[in-house]
Amino acid sequence: MRIALRRDYRDRGLGGEAVRLVLAHAFGTVGLHRVELEVYAFNPRAQSVYERAGFVREGVRRDALYWDGEYTDAITMAILAHDWHAIHGGER
Repeated sequence: MRIALRRDYRDRGLGGEAVRLVLAHAFGTVGLHRVELEVYAFNPRAQSVYERAGFVREGVRRDALYWDGEYTDAITMAILAHDWHAIHGGER
């Protein structure tokens, strides 16, 4: 999962809403057990959105990306169906 918004659409809660809708579909409609993602360390805003949705940090791939002249870590996060349902109940 990766969410990208143009600058003029940021700070409106759209990224969080998009994550919520995708997870509601994944767990409520499709019946997945697990959704995982990778987010880069230079993006704490995205990390925060994912954590608020219920994702848990599981690991770090050190220096996984060379970006803008520097290496950065990739953080692996995941959420399980029972985590989602505990937070959001039967939400679809």
